[in-house]
Amino acid sequence: MAFNRFIHPLNYPSYEGGTKGGEQSNIRHTEQKAKYLKQKVALIQTLEILRPDNSGFRMTLLLFLMLSSGFSQSYWVKYGWQAFNSAGDARILALGGAAVTDFGTSVSPLFNPAASGKVGIHNLNYTHQSRLAGMINSDLLGFPIQNFSRPLNLIIIHEGIDQIPDTRNILLDFGLDGVPGTGDIGEGNGTLDEGERLDEDKLAYFSQRQLGLHLSTSWTKDAFEVGMAVKTLFHSIGEHSASGIGLDFGVLAVPWKNGRFGLTIRDITTSWQVWENGTVERFKPTAIGGLSHTHRFEDLPLTISGMVNIVWESGGKSIDDDIHLDNHGANYRLGLNGVYDNKIALRLGRNAIGSTTGGIGLSWENLSLDYAFLNEPSGSGLGVSHMVSLAVNSKWIRQYLEKL
Repeated sequence: MAFNRFIHPLNYPSYEGGTKGGEQSNIRHTEQKAKYLKQKVALIQTLEILRPDNSGFRMTLLLFLMLSSGFSQSYWVKYGWQAFNSAGDARILALGGAAVTDFGTSVSPLFNPAASGKVGIHNLNYTHQSRLAGMINSDLLGFPIQNFSRPLNLIIIHEGIDQIPDTRNILLDFGLDGVPGTGDIGEGNGTLDEGERLDEDKLAYFSQRQLGLHLSTSWTKDAFEVGMAVKTLFHSIGEHSASGIGLDFGVLAVPWKNGRFGLTIRDITTSWQVWENGTVERFKPTAIGGLSHTHRFEDLPLTISGMVNIVWESGGKSIDDDIHLDNHGANYRLGLNGVYDNKIALRLGRNAIGSTTGGIGLSWENLSLDYAFLNEPSGSGLGVSHMVSLAVNSKWIRQYLEKL
């Protein structure tokens, strides 16, 4: 059992490609960089068709593409933006996160930037999550930014984990005889061997923090709502820190009456994190497509909506995938939402890792309150995670404050 290994993005060998040094590594890195540049040129040509008539938008996108290609050495990783990947309000998470066709709250653009102009009247949203038996706590605040020619929506995310044990220094790795410096069997091998022990007084604790900002906008192009979001991440773990940036792209359409189609490409240009020691971690794009349909009963004030999303990650296959195609994998999310008299909602879902989700919502004229639960994977011993959201009409708050 190894104790001197601290699992951290800077020293954990989970990279998909790249080695540190060697002629073959340099050749491979040069080939990869050329490939990325070609992809980014093609991406610019594609987005030129959908761009808004705004030169500032084009310059911002071009600058981002140049910056994201300019690092001399980088590594592909899969995890690192968890604050964004697990975020959402209680309404959306109760539906399994199947929200690529969703709009109506200031959290919807997190799942599809094309919803930035359709945040509804309950446009100031606060959500608190407690996940994994309370080990992870996160908070989210979403709201539109008004008085601009185009819709803008801002989402602020904070996620923290406290009391993470650091076991790097607790092993007294002195070998079979338990005496340092004798060079006997097992000394200095980083493994708890017979005759060795742990010094609990040297057990330390650290925390992890992630702060994310998500700024999105949208515009109309023919029969589509098109959106773009820029997101930044500030990440600290113990004494280490990193910052990163990414771009998301989304499309919304109504292909039939009461039906919706949505497509989101997260990290469309590949996102990255840069650590304080110069290590650069890159994240491959993820495509999410989905359909939803709403049925309204004629004789009852009842609506039922069903939604399905397919999530395809370009980083390769995973044991959690529901679908395998060659060397690629995908999973699906499902949601079912029933609303009575526009006041009471019952929700059920299935998220990307196959866990059951559900929740309830209450809505009034100027505010709504939602609760969601998430069953963690069976056998994990982590129980049920809980989320609570409060959404209010910002105009209502402003009018109330003006009366004071």
